Amino acid sequence: MSASSRFDLRVNPNPSLLADPRAAPANDRPVTSSPLAMQASSHPHQHAIGGGGGGGGMSDGGGGAAAAFADAGNLEHCARYLNQTLVTFGFPASLDLFATDPVSIARTCNCIYALLQQRQRDIEFRESTNDLRQRMQSDISRLEAKIERMDAQLAAKDRELATLTRTEAKNTATLKAQIDKLQQERDEFQKMVIGNQQVRTQQIHEMKKKEKEYIKLQEKLNQVLMEKKKESSRSGMEIMNLLQKEGRQRGTWSGKKNDNDYYKMIVDAYEVKKQELMQENADLRALLRSMQMDMREFLNAPNGVPQPAVVGNGRQEPGSPQSPLGGKTARMTQLQDAQKGAEVTSEATERELELEAQLVEARSIIQEQASLMSKHFTKSDKPRRLSGLDAEREAVAAQEV
Repeated sequence: MSASSRFDLRVNPNPSLLADPRAAPANDRPVTSSPLAMQASSHPHQHAIGGGGGGGGMSDGGGGAAAAFADAGNLEHCARYLNQTLVTFGFPASLDLFATDPVSIARTCNCIYALLQQRQRDIEFRESTNDLRQRMQSDISRLEAKIERMDAQLAAKDRELATLTRTEAKNTATLKAQIDKLQQERDEFQKMVIGNQQVRTQQIHEMKKKEKEYIKLQEKLNQVLMEKKKESSRSGMEIMNLLQKEGRQRGTWSGKKNDNDYYKMIVDAYEVKKQELMQENADLRALLRSMQMDMREFLNAPNGVPQPAVVGNGRQEPGSPQSPLGGKTARMTQLQDAQKGAEVTSEATERELELEAQLVEARSIIQEQASLMSKHFTKSDKPRRLSGLDAEREAVAAQEV
């Protein structure tokens, strides 16, 4: 920035002083020439003061240039204008350019020196301003390049954002479709769970019914066994009574015939009881087998629903419900079948053992009765033989007499 431009930034208290003094009349008209015109006319060629810079001082042709501002006719007006301008710009004023005393000359020298210092500061300021301007231009260039780079990055980010937006929209649509599908599957599974719960409730109800029937059959079997046991004991007593009623008098008993009849009766009764027990055991085994088959079919059926019955030609009867989870619970059903089959088999084995024990007990009772009867017949035969011997002796004695 030049000194004139810096001077122009100052407040001018009297703008009328900037007029050209040559246009002023001979009277006391103020000088209106501008300082820029004065500086340009009085200093057409400038050089740096102090030997370092160029363009701060006056050239040899300065006298011709100064003639354009001051001449022999307007020296007083020029001196007045200079004093006013110096006062306006803050320099020492009241310069007497026509004085010859040392004080006025010293004041003039100080003013000129102040002007030279101001000029030097202006030159230094201009150089620093130029350096600053160049640095700012380089910064501006760098910032412009950075702005261009940022614009390119922004465009790339915009494209990337658009791609991500499209991808997000696609993923959102896919996720929504998956959510709808999962909701449908959840509804189907809920329906299946409700159906399985209903089937389970029905299975539990049927199992309870089967258990009640099984308990009733066990009670009935125990009752039948007790009745058979009572009948066997009653038949033994009847046999004893019949044997005792066969001959009221011991003398009329025939030993071998009675023994044979007795043993034959015992054997016949034993055979009858044995046949009855065998028939009863066969019936019980058949009943247990049928119950076992029913339980196995009931447990092997998917979800506890009995399997369709097989007709004569090998086809299954239609109308049996199919479980939606039959394939998934096959392993569990097999394990349950194995466990239930083992339980039913163990129960059947226990029942057979119980029946065999009862049969052994019946046999032991029959053997005890047979032993008692044999002992009874043995005791009854001895007096009869003794009486026979006595009779023979009496007959012999009578013959001898």
